[in-house]
Amino acid sequence: MKKFFALFCLTFIVTINVSTSANVTAYLTHATFNSPLKGPFLETYLTVMGHSLKFVKNSAGNYQGAVDIAISISQNGEIKSAQKYTLNSPEIADTTKGFPNFIDQQRFTLTNGSYSMELSISDKNATIKKPFITTVPITINFTDERIMISDIQFLESFTKSSVPNALSKSGYDLLPYVSNYYPENINKIKLYAEIYNSKKILGAEQKIILSYFLESFESKTRLSDYSAFSKQTANDVNILLTELNIEALPSGNYNLVIEIRDKDNKLQEEKKSFIQRQNKKNSLSFNDLKSIDVSKTFVREYKSIDTLTEYIRCLYPISGSSELQFAENQLRGKNLELMQQYFYNFWQSRDLDDPQIAWLEYYKEVMKANKQFGSTNIKGYNTDRGRVYLQYGPPNIRGGYENDPTGSLYEIWQYNTLVDKSKIISNPNNKQSNRKFVFYNSDLISRYKLIHSDAIGEIHNTRWDANNQDDNYNNPR
Repeated sequence: MKKFFALFCLTFIVTINVSTSANVTAYLTHATFNSPLKGPFLETYLTVMGHSLKFVKNSAGNYQGAVDIAISISQNGEIKSAQKYTLNSPEIADTTKGFPNFIDQQRFTLTNGSYSMELSISDKNATIKKPFITTVPITINFTDERIMISDIQFLESFTKSSVPNALSKSGYDLLPYVSNYYPENINKIKLYAEIYNSKKILGAEQKIILSYFLESFESKTRLSDYSAFSKQTANDVNILLTELNIEALPSGNYNLVIEIRDKDNKLQEEKKSFIQRQNKKNSLSFNDLKSIDVSKTFVREYKSIDTLTEYIRCLYPISGSSELQFAENQLRGKNLELMQQYFYNFWQSRDLDDPQIAWLEYYKEVMKANKQFGSTNIKGYNTDRGRVYLQYGPPNIRGGYENDPTGSLYEIWQYNTLVDKSKIISNPNNKQSNRKFVFYNSDLISRYKLIHSDAIGEIHNTRWDANNQDDNYNNPR
């Protein structure tokens, strides 16, 4: 089975620290296939990030980067295959316009068994060459006794081959996508897989159905909106070369699943590959929400509708507009399971690794807001100061002064850097500098109202000190 290596998106990231140059970054994945004529083989896919290399002038007067690579595959301490080579980047004439990334693909013929693949990579042009070395376990296990599926190869693009080359398979040039992480600017999953032995097992001229779809990683629920199939005739090798539109797929963890079924719809074989989606443009649909399994999550302990209602309401200061609308629907419906699913998805979309910790840390801030800004009649997170505190964090400077004959009090909050947590999904890099919030206490019993701010999206009134008695200043949120 193909493996991806890393902490966040499970893609293996090779980083080389060379004291005289910038870090070198590369991404590596692999996949195993089986040729009816030549037997099993392993393919490695390596993407080198051009910006991380030292580019030097070559004999043609252009700039070029290069990495020295050594790959060896061993079994029980014995080297079975090895390659050592220099991989050159494309040439560029002007380094001010950026540095191109470049891809390498290698193929190794192997037999069934367990192996250890060692990769060594270094910047060829670095003054001090210090290679990064790592090992990756490889397992190959193909048989002729049942229908089998190769590893799933994710693709950046595929085109019909005009001339066979290192990227060619089954008459197509397959440009690998060296990751299983799909950010919002990628709207399609393109993939290639091979199916073996269907003709032998089912018989010549038999029909097979190749289904491919996404399922929730947590609940294993199939997502009907991301599902398709291909009908083919059984052959020695059947090919699945296709794509799925994921433009509306919400952020989350999924499995890409390929199933092979016979003419009677009996499952013969399946293959799964994990993917991760980050999509801040789209909110979760009702059907996708229902696919979330919370039975093994921290949310399962929240079995009171009243408690969940309070928890969901305290999320309002950090909720996007679509989340606010969705939350209101859940609170009106008072469906415990849907409320649990919504609450879990809210935090999972913000912290895939540990949504519970993210929630508990936020809830501590809610308790602080309630204590500092609340009263017997209103929760602190429902006040203007509480909302700003939760949405933007504590201010760098918080001061108050009296500037009115009646003794009415202003409170001014100053932020050196401002990050809007309600936009963390739609725009995670949102940042403002040197922003101010002015609150006015109109009744002297701590009911401060926000009357001015120069932060984007907030109420703005440059004559706030002359108009503080006007009760028409309302929070636009």
